[in-house]
Amino acid sequence: MSVKYPKRTLKKNLNREKLIVAATLLFSRNGHHGTTLDEVAAEAGVHVQTLYKHFKTKEELVTASAEIVIADCRARFEDKFASHSTFEIWREWIENSVTYLTNLGLRESKKQQLRSASSLMNDSYLLIVYAGYENVLTEYLARDFMMDRKTHRLPRLVACMLWSGNEAAMKRCAGLDTAKDILAVNQSVIKESIGAIDDIEKLFSGYIKLPRP
Repeated sequence: MSVKYPKRTLKKNLNREKLIVAATLLFSRNGHHGTTLDEVAAEAGVHVQTLYKHFKTKEELVTASAEIVIADCRARFEDKFASHSTFEIWREWIENSVTYLTNLGLRESKKQQLRSASSLMNDSYLLIVYAGYENVLTEYLARDFMMDRKTHRLPRLVACMLWSGNEAAMKRCAGLDTAKDILAVNQSVIKESIGAIDDIEKLFSGYIKLPRP
């Protein structure tokens, strides 16, 4: 039986959802420090005071937005894992994510962040997202490798390589290693990102023991 909420509650829930979606978009495009709460409220189409009714601080909004992204990633793995390896699912997830990011268009401040060797410093949004990715990847790699995470370190080590490999690919595309900015070229960014996954898969695919139909 569905629950019928009062109109005021429905509006409140809708505003919270709109704020989280807007924050996710802006944090992804502009970076944590390149996004203000006023910008989030404007993107969501609500007054900034409405934002503060839902989120007392920027960090609360960061956490809520990151958790949504992680939940979506986990749902993708739950849906696909019966017939696809962790590497295959991650490859598809990254390709979709890269397409989303390049279509958004990254601000110059975000590009400068990527060009920094310490691009994750002070970016709470990315730190939470990547920590969540690491946990999801560790869980499913352990199942693929048929290893107990409590006694085998390999699943988490490979998980770290996969999520950081994506960050490394974005850095290369921002010109950190190559001195050539190709972040606006969707297919080039996808090629670099998928290439990083392919390199890691070549090293560790032999550990996969879970049979697929």
